[in-house]
Amino acid sequence: MGARGGWDENGNEGISSALTRRWGHKTFLMVAIALYFMGGFCILSSFTGREVTTILEQTSLFQSPQLITERQPTGTFESEGLAAGIPSPLDEEDDPTDWDVDGPRRPPGAASIPQGKHPHNPEKDRPEAFQRCGDWQEEYMELHRQILAGERPPRYLVAVLSQSGLADQIVGVMSLFFWALLTGRAFQITVGEQPIPPLEAAFDAPYVNWTRPAGDPLVLTQHLYRPFKGKRRYPKVHALVPNIQEYGSMYLINNKSDFFATKDLNTLPLDGGADKPVLFMASNRGRVFRLFDNPHHRRKLFDMGLRPETAFACGFRFLFAPNAMTRDETGWQLAEEYLLPGNFPDDDDEQEKSLALAENVLRIGIQIRVGDFVFNTPGKAQALQLQDYMAYFDCAREIEKHKRTVTTSKVIWYLVSDSQRLKELALDKFGPDLLVTSTEPSRHVLCVKDGLTDCNESDDMADSLAAAAADMMGLAETDYIILTHKSGFGKVAAWLNMRWHNVWWLAPGEPKPSVCGPRAYVQLEQMADKWSGL
Repeated sequence: MGARGGWDENGNEGISSALTRRWGHKTFLMVAIALYFMGGFCILSSFTGREVTTILEQTSLFQSPQLITERQPTGTFESEGLAAGIPSPLDEEDDPTDWDVDGPRRPPGAASIPQGKHPHNPEKDRPEAFQRCGDWQEEYMELHRQILAGERPPRYLVAVLSQSGLADQIVGVMSLFFWALLTGRAFQITVGEQPIPPLEAAFDAPYVNWTRPAGDPLVLTQHLYRPFKGKRRYPKVHALVPNIQEYGSMYLINNKSDFFATKDLNTLPLDGGADKPVLFMASNRGRVFRLFDNPHHRRKLFDMGLRPETAFACGFRFLFAPNAMTRDETGWQLAEEYLLPGNFPDDDDEQEKSLALAENVLRIGIQIRVGDFVFNTPGKAQALQLQDYMAYFDCAREIEKHKRTVTTSKVIWYLVSDSQRLKELALDKFGPDLLVTSTEPSRHVLCVKDGLTDCNESDDMADSLAAAAADMMGLAETDYIILTHKSGFGKVAAWLNMRWHNVWWLAPGEPKPSVCGPRAYVQLEQMADKWSGL
């Protein structure tokens, strides 16, 4: 035979036969090993299929959100970690029941405080505001206290409130708070001498005193005011502040830089400013979400137990609670009566019943931003037609169809809008099916939007701030939220909600049939990068 098989003319074994015999032995050995391991797998399969699946999953770095949620205990911040916000990779033809999940259950009322202890909360000994938010709060509270008491060297970061709407103020303040948290500074907030209401008009400080005492010389804050014309830095010397070299500042109003995601905040401001005892800063842009991309701070944030999809709400709940004025506003009163379960801190059975009843109510929030003309152009504001905004209510109907379950006993629509006329028209059309926060004349928290010349002429601005805060926090208590696309107000409420896959974006006249479908929700990362950021 030739050299392709058998033995050749010189008595040598052919290549094919040699390979066949050699690989035959190896194949036999490989089959034997495979059968051995398959036997082990069959023994493993004598357990439930779920146990086998779980064991296999634990070896993979890429796990589906649903399985992670099921495996981890509910009620801790790990149970609603980053993976839960990853979009489903499944194809269009997959069964919607396999992918259309809303994430881990969240007790109604978890977005705001004060709240009673949840009867099933494994962290019940910690405040409600700390739930699912990590374990950094107590340590920071002690640091903050020691700095204010003079037990540590002075190290402050003071947020100078911007002359903006409430949403821009909140996102800017939250960005600066996390800066303070990451760099070990006591955090404070001031309006300086600006003609705007302080946040104390709407919020209490439940865990740290963030109020900056009055008395700072104007030179320390004036160059950070939005209308200021001049150089936005401190002079080298100043007669009223002989130690002015101990202060640093940064003006971040409308700042589009990505340094929050790239720079070590411990090195800013540059030119030695990072080491100064007191930093004054002004911001109206949200960068909390992008801090989790920062290679200098990412690990520390995760080690604290913070997560990008919940950190904003965690920081807010740590700093702010609605004060008496806000709780007295219509928006909060309606939320407390219709959206929140009853609070029975001393009766677990009643609390359980209240939570069960609340779980059977489907709450859909609708936020419609018409525009600033409603505050200062009465003729145009009164000419508004409901038909131009019916898309929002059609969207609510669509969401109701695909989110209602057999246990749903009631559906509530909760409408928040800057337009008094729109709320009146909607109330006339939908009647008892709709909760409208207020039909009083609308006012902006920034008085110049109202066409006023003397912003200190009354306490109206403080009342407007409290009303806006009540509406925002009430909207955060709904299960699903329809937002106006270019509006920071509704977006802040949605992030305080601490849920995902539950937000839809619209603009007047925009929607198509699929815009409010079960898979048309807005991804968190998309929201975080739009408008004023988060």
